[in-house]
Amino acid sequence: MGFLKRIRLSQRFALLITLGIGASSIVLVLYGETILENAMMEQTKKQAVAYLLTLEEEFQRENIPDRAAVQRLVDHARSHLHEVYDFSIFQMYAVAPDGSYLAHSEPDATRRPKDMSGYLGGVLRTRHPYLGGELEWKKVAGVGKEIPAFDIVIPLHHRGTPIGLLEVEIDVNKTLATIRTLVERFEREVVMVWAAVFSLMLAFLLWIVQRGLIRPIGELARVTRRIASGELGARAHLRGEHELGQLGASINHLAESIEHLLTEQERAYIQSMQALAKALEAKDAYTATHSARVSRYSVLLGRRIGLPEQELTLLKQGALMHDLGKIGIPDAILNKPGPLDDREYEVMKQHPEATYTIMRPLTRFKVFAEIARWHHERWDGNGYPDGLKGVAIPLLARIVAIADTWDAMTGDRVYRKAMTVEKALSILDRERGSGQWDTALLDSFIAMIRDQEETREEIEEDMFAGEQG
Repeated sequence: MGFLKRIRLSQRFALLITLGIGASSIVLVLYGETILENAMMEQTKKQAVAYLLTLEEEFQRENIPDRAAVQRLVDHARSHLHEVYDFSIFQMYAVAPDGSYLAHSEPDATRRPKDMSGYLGGVLRTRHPYLGGELEWKKVAGVGKEIPAFDIVIPLHHRGTPIGLLEVEIDVNKTLATIRTLVERFEREVVMVWAAVFSLMLAFLLWIVQRGLIRPIGELARVTRRIASGELGARAHLRGEHELGQLGASINHLAESIEHLLTEQERAYIQSMQALAKALEAKDAYTATHSARVSRYSVLLGRRIGLPEQELTLLKQGALMHDLGKIGIPDAILNKPGPLDDREYEVMKQHPEATYTIMRPLTRFKVFAEIARWHHERWDGNGYPDGLKGVAIPLLARIVAIADTWDAMTGDRVYRKAMTVEKALSILDRERGSGQWDTALLDSFIAMIRDQEETREEIEEDMFAGEQG
């Protein structure tokens, strides 16, 4: 049983089908052999009866039905048995109605009269041949071996008058040898035919099981894994009134119920976060406008590197809320009109984890929490809060990190005015290899900003030229 638990379901079915068909094949072969053996034995018995009836017809031509005539009949039968028969005569004798011997193939032996109360008496009364019972093994005198034999009995008449019974013990060695030859041939041919049939049956049954059971179960397993991973829009595409169709419909209904419940919970939670964002905006107007600009730059960079629209939507929303945890930072630190000291900076560094804690319940939008927690990580692993390095930092968090830095440089702060685009770009160029950012993303961002600047300058030149004209 432990072995069955370790193999796949399709392999279990293949094994069970193989065992079942194999066992049924063995039973059918054995049953076929038994039928063949019985048929051959019955044929031999009928041949023996037909032969004895032929002898009786010859006996009808005797003038006087005395013991000498009967003995001549028995001797003639032993010496003229035709070779076409599947048997030979072991012993043959004639018995009178009282059980005494009229003749015997071995006349010199002394024998007790036969008991006429059994099948012999039945043949005498009914005048119907007796085709023998179970196979018996007879000892051959002076040789010490045994041979297989049947007793065949017919009523003996002379011109319509019953005078006794004619009994023969037939040697069926030849029949058994023929049976063995036929059985061996039967087994070979059956094995060949059955091997072909079995292969086709197994292939067909496995196809049926694969198509009707294994594949639908696999689909249901994949759908349930997708639902468990948060992809609540996943559905099973099984139809029908059968059990698997009903199970698929139940899984779909369950997914719909979970999706509806989570959607309602997420909607309520997002509304709560929007309320927190409004509260943060009232507490620190700069953070609100800063988040909006970071979201804009993030989406522009994401579109430039070819992110799909669905991911761009998540990037936009996640960037808008990436600093939501600042609502827990004291006003004296959040709105300080100058650089933060070491203690204050350590307090400020807590906002990514605070934002992550707020967003963690949004299991389907875990990217929001990832952006919030890791947008201050560095490419070289010297960032915070977890010291992630390189591609271990999620892509969207790396994008927001660049956009966050850019807006911090080009936006007005309480304690300083915004840098010019040219100065900010020169700083990014100079710090490109510092290990703070993903250089491939940074190069795309710098190229994007320069393209925007060139476009803006071309528009201004056209406008200026129009005024001069």
